[in-house]
Amino acid sequence: MKKYDVTVIGSGMGGSACALVLAKLGYEVLLIERGTHRRFALGESGTPALSRKMRYISRKYDIPEIDQMSTYDSIIATQKDVVCGPKELFQYFVHKEGQTTPDQYGPFPEVIVQTPEVDAQYNRAYSDERMVHIAIKYGVEYSDKTSVEDIVFKKECAELDCKKGEESYTVLTDFVIDATGFNSVIGRKFDLKLEGDALDTPLKSRCIFTHFKDIGAFDDTIKKHPAYADRSPVPRSRATQHHCFDGGWIWFIPFDNGVTSVGVNLDIDLYPMNDKEASAEFWGIIDKYPMVSELLKGRETLMPFIKTKRLQFINKELAGDRWAMLPASAYGLDAWFSTGLAATFMSVHRLVDILHTQMFPKKHFERKLLLDYEKAIKTEYFHVAKMVDGMYKTFKHFEIFKNYCFFCFMGTESYLEKGGAGKAMDLKHLLLSAGDKEFVKKFEAIYNKVIEYSKLDVVSQDDAEALAKFIREDMKPFNFRKYGDPDMHGVYPRRVMHMYEYDEEPAELAVIG
Repeated sequence: MKKYDVTVIGSGMGGSACALVLAKLGYEVLLIERGTHRRFALGESGTPALSRKMRYISRKYDIPEIDQMSTYDSIIATQKDVVCGPKELFQYFVHKEGQTTPDQYGPFPEVIVQTPEVDAQYNRAYSDERMVHIAIKYGVEYSDKTSVEDIVFKKECAELDCKKGEESYTVLTDFVIDATGFNSVIGRKFDLKLEGDALDTPLKSRCIFTHFKDIGAFDDTIKKHPAYADRSPVPRSRATQHHCFDGGWIWFIPFDNGVTSVGVNLDIDLYPMNDKEASAEFWGIIDKYPMVSELLKGRETLMPFIKTKRLQFINKELAGDRWAMLPASAYGLDAWFSTGLAATFMSVHRLVDILHTQMFPKKHFERKLLLDYEKAIKTEYFHVAKMVDGMYKTFKHFEIFKNYCFFCFMGTESYLEKGGAGKAMDLKHLLLSAGDKEFVKKFEAIYNKVIEYSKLDVVSQDDAEALAKFIREDMKPFNFRKYGDPDMHGVYPRRVMHMYEYDEEPAELAVIG
């Protein structure tokens, strides 16, 4: 019976990347997939934090294929079989019910932030498959159509009871990485999942989503109204579009093959769970917003509408003796800010470093060595959940939204400017600056204000201007792009930033025998 150093369960981008980095370091790694590729997965949008982290991992561990998957341009240049799209903007438009023109209710309610480089929109059916192929190339043993029926953690190893077709067999391994997603195999085994009223987070959202073929272009909608001088630096088809409304938002994530991922995320406080059929509820919401409806009506859908329950959950423990979860298994959040893949690759870096520098050299696999790993993920979860909750609460008041939305950009850009992409297990360098005490203190002060404003029908101009001033002045140490400056008119073009990726050149790594 073969024994592995590490077994990774789940072959999404994160699980496969974790497996291949460990294989590159010389470990015997088994990667198990319950289904088979290609298969659908959510978490399609890249970010500057993701692209920098992937590039750092690629260079540190000498795996150029990860860098080749890190941005749109690099994918197009090297990965001909991977379907993706360009993400050059975060674009936000706040709609009111029945709105038919951009300026129907006053100033154009749009915010645009251009990314430092062209990040990728990942059609996960293709990108996940490609990452598996890279893992196999680097020596990972891959088994698909394989279920893990049970795991027994013993003092000397972990035993996985696996089933492939009619064959049942046992796998021995020193360490297990759970990358199985929201229905975590270890979470189920130990009854760790917290959801519903057991959750200590204010964010309550749900989702209805599908893939469309050949939708309309929002730029064409804008150009129908010549009174508006379009200031977008590139077409909005090169963006993750956020069409926001009081109580929710609609994402458009376009791919080069004419497919666009479209989803409606809803604040459960305003749109409670119900028994409506998924497509009926989706169109019932879309029809309220004509500028969105005209982009989708009559277009082909490529998969059934999927309607979720509350998206948020977290497991009580994210690591234990001989095991750890990656973020998609550890918790569920919300698609706003596109944090999923970035959080995953940040945790891949942390976990690989802990395994390679602490656990395997001493052959100690106790939970105590993973407490900071767990703390990092939980700190990020509660920080991002609160920040996203604040976004939902600002859709009602555009004058508040247009400044509050900058917190995620300031958090990311500060993290990168301070060398966060080059940090492994460092509690001071976390997603959206969740480990920066001064940033968090300032953010939470504004979050509390935003919750107060959400209870008002009208927010005064003085309050709106005070928030803009806070962004410009109080957040100046974290504000690298004149966020909150009225002279920017809500459009923030690309700015060359340091975004240091390394404290030093990656050192040669010892490879185990």
